[in-house]
Amino acid sequence: MGEFIQNTILPAFMKFVNTRGVRAIKDGMMFSMPAIMVGAVFLLLFQLPIDAAQEFVANLGVVPYLSHGYTSTFQVTALITAIGIGYTWAKNDGWEPLSAGIIAMCTFLILIPDYVGAVVDPVTGTITAADSAAAATAAAGDEMLASQVSGLNKTWLAGQGMVAAIIAGLLSGLIYSAILKKDITIKMPEGVPDGVAAAFTGLIPAAIIFTGAVIVYHICDVTAHVTPVELIYKWLQTPLSGLTDSLGGAIAHAFLVPLFWWFGVHGATVVGAVMSPITQANLLENSAMALAGETLTPQNAHIITESLVSATMTVTGSGMTLGLVIYMVFFAKSAQMKQVGKLGLGSGIFNINEPILFGTPIVMNPKMLIPFIFVPTVAYAFTYLLTSWGILPITYLTVPWTTPPILSGFLLGGPMLALWQVIEIAWSFFAYLPFAKSLDNDYVAQQEAAED
Repeated sequence: MGEFIQNTILPAFMKFVNTRGVRAIKDGMMFSMPAIMVGAVFLLLFQLPIDAAQEFVANLGVVPYLSHGYTSTFQVTALITAIGIGYTWAKNDGWEPLSAGIIAMCTFLILIPDYVGAVVDPVTGTITAADSAAAATAAAGDEMLASQVSGLNKTWLAGQGMVAAIIAGLLSGLIYSAILKKDITIKMPEGVPDGVAAAFTGLIPAAIIFTGAVIVYHICDVTAHVTPVELIYKWLQTPLSGLTDSLGGAIAHAFLVPLFWWFGVHGATVVGAVMSPITQANLLENSAMALAGETLTPQNAHIITESLVSATMTVTGSGMTLGLVIYMVFFAKSAQMKQVGKLGLGSGIFNINEPILFGTPIVMNPKMLIPFIFVPTVAYAFTYLLTSWGILPITYLTVPWTTPPILSGFLLGGPMLALWQVIEIAWSFFAYLPFAKSLDNDYVAQQEAAED
């Protein structure tokens, strides 16, 4: 079985992960990290899981400003993702990337509803919400009324528009690079500044891509009376979210990450390239609901989010190895395990466990395969169940993935999630214990043989 995975499954999966599209998604989404991290701080400051802290911040009168900072950073990450993917695709193909990123941004904006606000019926005076171009079209006959509803719809600039942003970024990067490869460009004479030349180089690709996006928008509007991003959200993003945001999805995610790591491949990066766009979109949608004052429940919100992954599945590193480290530092008899444990303790507290993976070693070590996969899979499955039963809170905040356990749990979900992290660490200690003892005995025997 191991040879089949290593010789057949692993190469095929790695070939997929290393395609231009997946690489563009993985690297392009990283451009949104500053906005996510800083925007999360704004949200965290007025959404701390402590009533007294929330009341204190509210009394200072700064909540509207913190909220504005949050919506202008955290809540535009789909837009940033489109830019990042288009940029990365062009850069990897050797073309001037900034033009591709801007083209991807405009393409994504063409696909979203371009009217928000309120539509007032000129006859009855009835006020209705306008979240699509179709609603604003009803008011198009009244110039004053139309001006009341025009604007940029932020609803689709974050979680709900994430898959559409990825598609816009991928297609823009692909078409941009293909056109330049065919040398279909406006060439400027020598001596023209590079910035001006680059702008004209991207002119023909921009015209072609934007025209295609407008045609797609028109077809969706005429045939289905929706915008492309709404169609993508309904028929693609929602089903994908349903597959990942389930017990089966949680188990598969938790199983695959350590499995790839055991073969020496960075499992969190490989599996995250496929899963992160959806789990990140889930988190953004939960955040938007919380900001709107909605009570998050398993029935109306997403259980599986990017924050839940880092706080309960890869907490203390892939394979949840802090329990193993505790054994190595305080109970191991062999010099090798004690030394490796001491080296890995500090980084393990900050969820970095490469010293343990390669120093123990866990990678390609048959004795450690079962606990390495079993520990996070069981823990994450129970995390999903406890959240679906309403025992653990829904996550909608985010903190850096290097935030130590217990602290990260408290910031993301209050005392209950912090307590659950303590239970997970205890579980990892006892689950790793018999396997760690066996490996420790092997090292003691080797040590004694070397001394003799």
